[in-house]
Amino acid sequence: MSFTASALVLAFVAIALLALGLAGLLRQVSLLTRQLEGGQTARARTSGTSGARTTQELVGFRVPDDLAGQLLDGGSGHTVLAFVSPGCSSCSLTLRGLAADPAVRDGTLALTLVSAGSCEPGLADATGAGRLTCVPQGRALMDRLAVPATPYLAMLDARATLQAALLPDEDTDLAGWLRQARTPLPMRQER
Repeated sequence: MSFTASALVLAFVAIALLALGLAGLLRQVSLLTRQLEGGQTARARTSGTSGARTTQELVGFRVPDDLAGQLLDGGSGHTVLAFVSPGCSSCSLTLRGLAADPAVRDGTLALTLVSAGSCEPGLADATGAGRLTCVPQGRALMDRLAVPATPYLAMLDARATLQAALLPDEDTDLAGWLRQARTPLPMRQER
């Protein structure tokens, strides 16, 4: 076989391998897109039930009693849940922004941190919050509440009903979100 023929065969083999790799990548993108646009989560597919994809879709529902006991501080009023990870710089910025809010500082709003690791970094960033608690090693809790990423914020009322959820970024008006999230949800009629 000549050098040219060998090079041509090798080029076709390389193109075939690249095509197979691209097909696999497109399949993965397609599956992820379907999950984000209304498909079921992998856990729901394997269990045969449909589930919410994110905490945002759970707004208006009551948190189960076993979780409410961990998340609510026992006081009356609203509780802000901040889902954080140690070493997360945007988590630190979000916690400092929350702790600077007057309603969090004076204890009108309780602040509960749910950390994927230890609580020390998060507690240091939230210094100044009036009613502050932390749940360490909360990865299972985050999975159960379908938290998509950290930092993530959720607002619970005194009855442990999820009022609002937010994936903040550095431009998020946290004070505005806190004011808006505390407004009662409209009543829904069950059918």
